[in-house]
Order: sequence, then structure tokens, then C-alpha cells
Amino acid sequence: MDEFLNFYQASQPELAIWTLYNSGRIANALVTISSVLFIWLAIRIAVQTRDRDDSNILSKSLSSIFGILVVYGTFIAWTVNSGLITGTINGFRNVAEAGKSAGVELSQSAIFFMDYYSNLSEGSSTPSLPASLFLLVVLIMILGSIWIPKK
Repeated sequence: MDEFLNFYQASQPELAIWTLYNSGRIANALVTISSVLFIWLAIRIAVQTRDRDDSNILSKSLSSIFGILVVYGTFIAWTVNSGLITGTINGFRNVAEAGKSAGVELSQSAIFFMDYYSNLSEGSSTPSLPASLFLLVVLIMILGSIWIPKK
């Protein structure tokens, strides 16, 4: 029983990191859902602005600003989301370093996680390249819908 209790106590830091990682994934899912809704709303506003015959420069400008803010906010949120993996990897590294003196090793799952996401072990100031390109296309769609003449 003492051996199990020692193992349980030694694995607590890793379990805490896994718990925080999974909580962060829930938050990432909510950010993704809200991003999709806001992008849809920005595109809908852009199309409505384009379709209205009485759209003036003020309504086009406000619609453009809204679209730009949505894309910018999504860019920032996705950048923050990418930090979840970086923080998890760094947490595992810290546990591995601290555990060496106590004879505690990381689980195979934690080691696999660190190896699999090794390219994300350093922090980033932008989301991934595909995500950034996606947001650029969305921004072009929004602004193009508002400002490119109908005919």
C-alpha cells in the first residue's frame, strides 16, 4: 500500500498538468465556436451592406471596421489558444526536471505528447500558417463584399 501511495503522490504534478491541459481544450473549443459565429456574422453584415442600395460610406466603413475587428480578435484568440500546447510541454519538462531528484519519471503518454508537439515547444506570436491564411481569406471576403462594385 505504501508503494502505491508513493506512486500516487509522485504522479500528482503530471496529473495536474493533464487536468489543466484538458480544461484549456474546453476553453479552446468555446473560442473556436465563438470565432465561427463572429466570422459568420461579419460576412453576413458585409453581404447585407453590399446588397442594400442605400449603403453609404459610413455604413460601409462601420461594416469594414466590424469585420476587421472580428478577424483581429480571432487572430489574437487563436494565438492564445496555441499557447496551451506550449505551456503543457513546458510543464511536463519542469516536472521531469524536478522528478529526477526524487526518482519520478513522466508517463509514456506525457513523453509521447512532448515528442509529438515538439515543433510547438516555443511560444508563438501568431497562430499556425493555415489559420493565418484562413483569416486573411476571410478578411478579403469581408472587405471585398463591402467595397468591390457589384458590376
